[in-house]
Amino acid sequence: MRSVQASHVNVRLLLAVCLLIITAIVMAAIMLDIISVGFLVGPYRFSHWMTWIGTTFVAVYAPAYHVLKRRYPKRSEVLLDVHNFGFLMAFLLISIHFAGQMSRPPQAFPDLGEGIALYATMVLLVSTGMIQRFGAHGLKGKAYSPRTNRAVHASLLSAFYIVIIVHVLGNLGFL
Repeated sequence: MRSVQASHVNVRLLLAVCLLIITAIVMAAIMLDIISVGFLVGPYRFSHWMTWIGTTFVAVYAPAYHVLKRRYPKRSEVLLDVHNFGFLMAFLLISIHFAGQMSRPPQAFPDLGEGIALYATMVLLVSTGMIQRFGAHGLKGKAYSPRTNRAVHASLLSAFYIVIIVHVLGNLGFL
């Protein structure tokens, strides 16, 4: 039974790494102007729709996950997969927006401000989430325990909420 569980973890890790590689390739293609994400879909650019979808998933599912895993403990593995792979897909969508912003010409380059902080927070959330789910054999020790990782991961989620609120309010002209 143990080898079956190990193979599932390996498949999940492989899928997670593939999603991260796809994210990196898509970002590179956008920044090299191979893929354009600046076209309009309705009143907003495609890249904005992508980030709104990704950000909404993170903002809604993160707290929902904690409620659902306690309410439905028998479904915790499925809920965790939705959490992990949903966040990786959200990271891909948010990365599309970030790469689109970074690839804008100098005369239209945005004020990055909290956008850099927000993207850095997302990178750290993904990193600590990967460590939490799949382990990090090289990081074991008193300085960085799984408990520390969980605390850092949860703290980064709090930072995400603060920065996204500031980012949205600033872009809407309220700050």
